[in-house]
Amino acid sequence: MSISEWISIFALGISLTALYFTFKKDAHRIRLNLNKGPYGTSDFISINNDSSFPVFISSVGHLPLDEEIEWMQKICDSKVNKSFEFPIKVDARSTYQGVILGGYPSKSKRYAYCVQLDCGRTFVISDTMPRQAYLKLKVLSLLSWLSSGRIGFNKNDVHISKYR
Repeated sequence: MSISEWISIFALGISLTALYFTFKKDAHRIRLNLNKGPYGTSDFISINNDSSFPVFISSVGHLPLDEEIEWMQKICDSKVNKSFEFPIKVDARSTYQGVILGGYPSKSKRYAYCVQLDCGRTFVISDTMPRQAYLKLKVLSLLSWLSSGRIGFNKNDVHISKYR
């Protein structure tokens, strides 16, 4: 190999490293956890923000098997036992514990929840969906994450509609 080829390979390595850190800085690292309430009338969803900056939850959606997303208007904060309208701020490196009420857990036997950030990135969680349907939702979630919310799920307008 000639010296110019080595320089090109070195420059490619530097470019890929810079691209990695740029993407890592921009990417939201959100983890979801879902727990059932004691009587089957509520679900507890934990939204863990592993990013180094706060994020805003635009809405949480209930997604029955083979149906459209039903975006919720409010979510109950389990720490203060009070309902809040969206958007909800989740500070950097912290967890928001929400309680989903209103009959959503009992509307269908097979469902998922999706959490959409204000940028459009959408994350899904379920423990009742069939594997194939859940895998499809996870792929859409990955596309949403990689494209900064431009591909995957449609953006909701829950918190925007109250200002109309």
